Amino acid sequence: MGLDVVKTFAALALVLGLIFVLAWAYRRYMPTGVAGVKDRKGWRLLGARVLAPGKQVFVLEVGNKLLLVGAAEKQITPLMEVSDKEEREMIEEALASKPTVPFAEFLKKARS
Repeated sequence: MGLDVVKTFAALALVLGLIFVLAWAYRRYMPTGVAGVKDRKGWRLLGARVLAPGKQVFVLEVGNKLLLVGAAEKQITPLMEVSDKEEREMIEEALASKPTVPFAEFLKKARS
């Protein structure tokens, strides 16, 4: 019975090791960012915001225009097309900006 226990733990260690190696390889060699979306010639993903579970808004750059696209679980809807240079710069700046209050400070204020 003692040998069976050792074999079982060795098999478990082998399977767990394989899982960790595959996870490391996936993170190392797979593209980062939104799953399945790479920068393509002619368009690229500038940003995304989650509105609710299963509902997101994406900002895509296509040529010299920006497209605002809404995505639900089984539907993608174009919401807005921006070709004005000033509006485009405003949207790109908003995507690049970070919240002015760090989350930790926001959480401290909310607790008190």
